[in-house]
Amino acid sequence: MRAGKFYLFVTFVVLLVIAIEGELVVEILSHTAELLLEALEMLLDTVFEAVLGLTPRGAQVLTAWLAVGVLVWLGSLAAGKIAREWDDRIRQIEDYWHQTVGETKAWYLRNRLKIILIGTAICLLALLTLF
Repeated sequence: MRAGKFYLFVTFVVLLVIAIEGELVVEILSHTAELLLEALEMLLDTVFEAVLGLTPRGAQVLTAWLAVGVLVWLGSLAAGKIAREWDDRIRQIEDYWHQTVGETKAWYLRNRLKIILIGTAICLLALLTLF
């Protein structure tokens, strides 16, 4: 029970800090991500130099092209997910559209005599006020 209260307190403090200093939290997270990527890049450069016997420049080029490949792969995964989400949303919109059109047609068929009478009355009143 004490651990649950502790986690609740930590969550409350984290949410409070984000609410008050959200910009600072974003800055810290972006710098942390940048440092992690730099460390990974340096590690890959060192591994490529040691294992493959590349020059430092060759290791940097290989790391850069590997990063481009990973970004393209992640981009294609994200694009596929977005396309699937949009397909689902478009189907939902189409279903809603067909339902609304059906309801509108049914409403018109139920009330067409009233609509015609009201339209005729409006036209007659307009003619009477004009002349």
